[in-house]
Amino acid sequence: MRSLRTSVGLVLLLLVPAPFAGVAAAGHPTFASFLSAASEAVRKDDLYRSGQRALDAGKWTQAADLFGQVVKRGGPEVDAALYWQAYALHKAGRRTDALAVLQRLAGSFKKSAWLDDAKALEIEIRGGGDVPDTGEDAELKLYAVNSLMGAEPERAVPMLRKFLDGRHSPKLKEQALFVLSQSDSPEARQILLSVARGSSHPELQLKAVEYLGISGDPESMRVLRELYAGASDGRIKRAVLQSYLIAQDAPAMMAVAREEKDDVLWRQAVNGLGALRARKELRQLYQEVQPALKGEVVEALGIAGDVEALLDMARQEKDAALRGRAVRSLGVIRSPEASKALRSLYEGSADPQLRGAVIEALFIQDNAKALIEIYRSEKDRQLRRTVLGWLSRMDNQDAEAFLLKSIE
Repeated sequence: MRSLRTSVGLVLLLLVPAPFAGVAAAGHPTFASFLSAASEAVRKDDLYRSGQRALDAGKWTQAADLFGQVVKRGGPEVDAALYWQAYALHKAGRRTDALAVLQRLAGSFKKSAWLDDAKALEIEIRGGGDVPDTGEDAELKLYAVNSLMGAEPERAVPMLRKFLDGRHSPKLKEQALFVLSQSDSPEARQILLSVARGSSHPELQLKAVEYLGISGDPESMRVLRELYAGASDGRIKRAVLQSYLIAQDAPAMMAVAREEKDDVLWRQAVNGLGALRARKELRQLYQEVQPALKGEVVEALGIAGDVEALLDMARQEKDAALRGRAVRSLGVIRSPEASKALRSLYEGSADPQLRGAVIEALFIQDNAKALIEIYRSEKDRQLRRTVLGWLSRMDNQDAEAFLLKSIE
């Protein structure tokens, strides 16, 4: 099994490519548009997740409201949101409202995977079922099964299967699924794969996809590829891409970057290659994609830290806009090698546009010392003003000290 710490770190690399926040802020509409679209997709997922967290915390009214927003927004998760809205309304004591929501679910989604759960919930609301076990007793049961897993998996796995089928909170079910994902038992693997494929427990599918990425074994990666190819739900595809990142599967990510037609998913795959530092794949992709998409690959090369490729593009690329993006992407790389490359570009060119891009890249790099050196050696008055403008925006002690001294 791969390290969970490593896996989480890799996920953060893809979700929050922090240096590019500065690039977007510095005036790059294409990347800013991608961030906006990606943020919207994440926001939609977060709304559903917020509802789940409210359930776990016992905030029934808040949960019902959040799932109601998911329903109003529309999308592939509406049937799941209706079920959880009804569940939350029931827990909040709003029996009539809960039953009305369940009727809407049954009437509008006749083939939903949630119908069996909805029927069980309706029986419970009308007084014919057991109260869901969501409290301390359920946690103790799960703890006991987890302890048993290491010693007697043949006994623990059926118990975990039964736990998943029980009326427990989403949080506890996720924990049970995680325990299963850590087992080498064939039966445990089949349960995890079934959930990942959406064959059972649809509320846990995204977690199962994540756990396959953590596992990273050949069978898990094969299933993830099948899932991506067959999925129509963007949430599932985004989750699979995250799992490719967790598993450090650059070939799978490259396949998506070559074939995906959806802009947001394509950009997620390209940035994933950057996070994986898949420099060879990105260089190859740069040669293959249409000119309008090359800029995104350039920025991914910045995430990948490929100074050599970016320096070569800055010097030889015929398209001036791409040369500028290559220069600014060098600014994302905070290394002596990248700083040296930027200074060599500045000193080796008389083009004011390229020099301006280098100055901006040094700002992105937070390299106040290099900017101060350029200011002192530069004869062009406009470029000196540009340097001062960028220095004034920096939260940097060297920049502040230089600016204070310059006005004395």
